[in-house]
Amino acid sequence: MLRLVSTCFFLLVTTLTYAAPAIDWRVKHPFRYFTETTDFDMQREAMAEVMATHGGALTATAVSDLERLLNDPRWLREWYKQDATLYPNPKGAGRPERGWANPINRRRSTCWDAREQWHSSCASDSFGTALQSDYVRPQGHTVVFSLTDAPAGICRWQAARPIFIAGRGRLSATAEQPCAALFEARIPFEPDIPEAARGVDVSVTLPNGTVLSQPSIWVRDRLIAGIGDSFSSGEGNPDTPVEIDPLSRRRLLNISFVYDPDTQAIKSVPAYSLPVRYQNAPAGWLDRKCHRSAYSYHLRTALQVALADPKHSAVTFLGFACSGAEVTEGLLFPYAGVEAVNSSYFSSGGKLRRDLPQIDRLMIELCRDDLLRTHATRTVAFDTPLTDERGRALRSAKLLDCKPGRFLRTIDMLIVSIGGNDVGFTPLIVEALTKTRPPYANANSSFRADALGASVIRTVARIAKAHDVATARIRAKELPARFAALRKALAPLPIASNGGMPNIVLTAFPKIEFNQDGRLCGEATPRERLEGFNVGGVLSIDVPTLRPISDFANNVLYPATRDAAHAGNWHFVDAQRAAFAKHGICAQKSSSSGVTAAESLMLPYYHADGPRPDKWSEFEPFSARRDADFKASRDTRAYAPRERWFRTINDICLFVQSKASGTPPPPQDWALLDLVEVCLGGPFHPTAEGHAHIADAVFAAATTMLNLPRPTVADVRPH
Repeated sequence: MLRLVSTCFFLLVTTLTYAAPAIDWRVKHPFRYFTETTDFDMQREAMAEVMATHGGALTATAVSDLERLLNDPRWLREWYKQDATLYPNPKGAGRPERGWANPINRRRSTCWDAREQWHSSCASDSFGTALQSDYVRPQGHTVVFSLTDAPAGICRWQAARPIFIAGRGRLSATAEQPCAALFEARIPFEPDIPEAARGVDVSVTLPNGTVLSQPSIWVRDRLIAGIGDSFSSGEGNPDTPVEIDPLSRRRLLNISFVYDPDTQAIKSVPAYSLPVRYQNAPAGWLDRKCHRSAYSYHLRTALQVALADPKHSAVTFLGFACSGAEVTEGLLFPYAGVEAVNSSYFSSGGKLRRDLPQIDRLMIELCRDDLLRTHATRTVAFDTPLTDERGRALRSAKLLDCKPGRFLRTIDMLIVSIGGNDVGFTPLIVEALTKTRPPYANANSSFRADALGASVIRTVARIAKAHDVATARIRAKELPARFAALRKALAPLPIASNGGMPNIVLTAFPKIEFNQDGRLCGEATPRERLEGFNVGGVLSIDVPTLRPISDFANNVLYPATRDAAHAGNWHFVDAQRAAFAKHGICAQKSSSSGVTAAESLMLPYYHADGPRPDKWSEFEPFSARRDADFKASRDTRAYAPRERWFRTINDICLFVQSKASGTPPPPQDWALLDLVEVCLGGPFHPTAEGHAHIADAVFAAATTMLNLPRPTVADVRPH
């Protein structure tokens, strides 16, 4: 009797806990900017791990936590082992250590076509030769259907419209599949009809005759666009960092300068060579002329939106930010970019588009009409004349015009970063770095610096590039008029709104000039004035000059951008400023043995004598060669986590090396002036980790603006 009761109880519990089959579906390609689904799956798996360590939820630092995990070479190496066809040999020269974006860039696996200078149709969005879909407005999205707790046997699927992929570019309204099988379908993208009317009803008949239904299956595709300057392009963070020549011996680069803690100054040392790029190969970018990379917080925000809702929605990203851009030259008027690229690189269409203002570029991709063929234009009259670089008055801008009703779709969120170049923030940095000579440890070091032309270089830099705070304050007075002109130029664009505000986000510039204690760089210790700027023994931070610059940045530029956002009823994101307050350009993490080479990143040199002959000083810059004895203190790869979230000049020497006028001379002809020049393109910009922290702040605003769900680890993890 007891056995009978136990058996009945077991059957009852089994019946109650049995999960009936149910229709499940997911979007195959949630982040459409990546052409390979595996690249997004890498992001998904890393984010799932991050969420799992935080109780299964997205945290306020989700993007920056993701960045740290993704750029751990040990994690990347394990991921790369999964698909040898997509990822390079992890034992190759520095592959995992060169960052997660490197293999994506090497394969050109994004929907930005640098030769064509626009976002083209992508292989991931094609379905049959006759149904090649457009990137901005896809005809449909591929989804993957399955049954949870699927029974054995054959299931018969039925849809209200032909959606099931039947092969050879054909779609069918019916499909017969093993119940446990995964299979694909194409769900039409219909942004022009109300959400309540969208979607396709789908049902499935199980082998026992039970019918399961799933009404109105449709994919929410969010269009996110970004325009702006170097703080949003990803400047300083190439997708593929420069490779340093491991055995460089340049006879004209035989003097280096290092920090001497005994004298708290820099001293000259003999060297075979300072670092120069291997075979003169440039860094790899999504767009080289603009130094736009996948580490940009614009792209990282869009990517995080996709990670927040990866199962039933997709993200289409349009990125146009370009280093050096201003509201005028860059957004409203043509701009050539920050680095010269040979004209033969571009296609015929690319040559027409490459220098266009960013608003024109956005208009071209959003419009059904070929605006370069029709030459449809509009004139944006400025309420107040603006001043160009030559001091001339600008009263209007002629921009391309897409007529009402001809837009492909609405922008769900537009991210804007602009204003720093308008007031000349880079010349202010040059002012602080060249105001005074750096302190030299001895007369011999001073003599060698002058013999190499340090004084001449400083003088030329001040004449050509520097201006003082008084000049910046004058230029800042024009910011309200510049932003007013920008608002008028953006007015015709179809941009979604939420709560009466357009979904336009203007981001504040993060705090740059502080150390790990929140003090102004150089106030606490002399080494903060020198480390990170030792190339050529030319530069150092002048603290008295930095103080008024800091006051200008925080009490003039910051309020001006905040007020500009409020004037346009835009969203203003500035939460990142508090996060950056102790992670400025001179922030360093000390250990019991002092500041490590990884933190200071003083420029290395190759030498023939001393305690370690025929070695690179302080650290080995070729991280792939030291996997066996990896130490955090020697972690000098481009995307290692550091206390500072900004690029120093030395970073640029090691990872970027660009020249506005084109490529440097052949390696055998490099001299000190060449090295100094190629190291000036990109310092004082956020690191990849810095961009991730800005993306954390922008994503927080996007969560409410776009009504994003709260995903589970199961939603995020690749299937």
